Amino acid sequence: MQQVRKKISKFSKPGFSLVEILAIFFIISLAMLGVVSLIIQNIQVQSINKNQLMAASLSQEGIELVRQIRDTNWLNGRDFAAGLSDGSYVSDFNQQSLIPSASAPDTRLYLDSDGFYVLAAASLEPTIFKRQIFIERLPATAEDLGEPLKVRSLVSWEVRGNPYRYELGTLLYDWR
Repeated sequence: MQQVRKKISKFSKPGFSLVEILAIFFIISLAMLGVVSLIIQNIQVQSINKNQLMAASLSQEGIELVRQIRDTNWLNGRDFAAGLSDGSYVSDFNQQSLIPSASAPDTRLYLDSDGFYVLAAASLEPTIFKRQIFIERLPATAEDLGEPLKVRSLVSWEVRGNPYRYELGTLLYDWR
């Protein structure tokens, strides 16, 4: 009789049942699913932010390319807007002038071996970014400033079928 009691008391000790263990695994799985989804979302936002920052820099570079042409015109004694007529253009830091978009339909930028973004060239890695520079001569707002140039630099790109764009603009005056 005593042996039977020992066996019964062994099985009646407190412990976890299979249902309790499955419930705990389910709760832990739900928590992990939330953490993993948060990590994935964070990676996607980081990628979007990286592309927006690069687009902002490329757009600013487009504006600076036009400023360089304006300043070179001043240094050479020409009209500040020489070579800067109304239209849509492409250019990169290697160019000394703007190329009309109509004669360069590929506005995609390529990454060269030094890490610079340039226009199409043989054997370069294409990027997701395209840049166009728009110039428009506006009517004079004041006699002493003349006719300003409205310059816009538009960088566009596409990621997983979603289009993005970043546009920057400025007015350039002949304040010399």
